[in-house]
This record gives sequence, structure tokens and C-alpha cells, in this order.
Amino acid sequence: MSPTSTPSAAATTAVREVVDRNLATVEPDATLQDVAEELALDEIGVVVVQHGHEPIGLISERDLVTVLASGGDLETQATDLMTVDLVTAGEDTSVADVGRLMVDARVRHVLVRGPGERDDPDNGPVTGIVSMRDVVRFLLDDLG
Repeated sequence: MSPTSTPSAAATTAVREVVDRNLATVEPDATLQDVAEELALDEIGVVVVQHGHEPIGLISERDLVTVLASGGDLETQATDLMTVDLVTAGEDTSVADVGRLMVDARVRHVLVRGPGERDDPDNGPVTGIVSMRDVVRFLLDDLG
């Protein structure tokens, strides 16, 4: 960055400004039929599989389509399909850094965590989710 340039809004805006705080969730014993109904009802692309209040996985519409295309059973439990390697970011992470994280991790959704313990400030409770669409919308709005 040159001395006269200013940082982009994406570099200076915390992801807390774009996070969707309404998580669509299912229990671990939910069936893929339940997941499909939740996706359709909320018109969204991903549900969070939660045990109590702790997320343990994600299931995307892409995951569901892959199972159905291979002749999978809608009575399969969520835990048999969910992605367990969750990608998370703290609320203070910039929108730009979350976008980079998505690209680097090859994911379209990042869970956002609030403040945690002093020694691990970005590992608190999940406060929402950010999609690639949210990041792109922010960037386009910033362009005017």
C-alpha cells in the first residue's frame, strides 16, 4: 500500500457487520429429509448440525444433491453426511480476511465466533455464519 492510499472497506470492516445471526440448525439425529426441508423452508444453502449449542458439522445443499445423485437414502442421519472440519473466524476478523479464508479453505461458509477466553479470543460461542454471497454482496456494495 502506498503512503497516499487508504485501506479498502473489506480490509477495515469486521465480519460482525455482515454476519447472519440466524443460524439454521438441525440435531445430529436429523435425517437428510429433515435437512432438505430446513434448506427449502429457509431458502438457504447450509444448515449447522448442533449438539446442544455446540456446532459439530455443516451440511450444504451441494452435499445433499451429491447424496441424492448417487442414490442415497433420505433417511440417512445428518451425522453420516456432515462436514466436520468447521472453518471459523472471530467477529473482529476483517471481511477481506474471511474472504481469503474461504478461498484458501475451499469453503463457501464460515462460522463466526464471539469472544472467548482471554488466551483464545476467537474461540467463543458461535454467533452466526457468513457465506461467500455475504462477502461478495459487501464488496459489490462497497463499489457503489
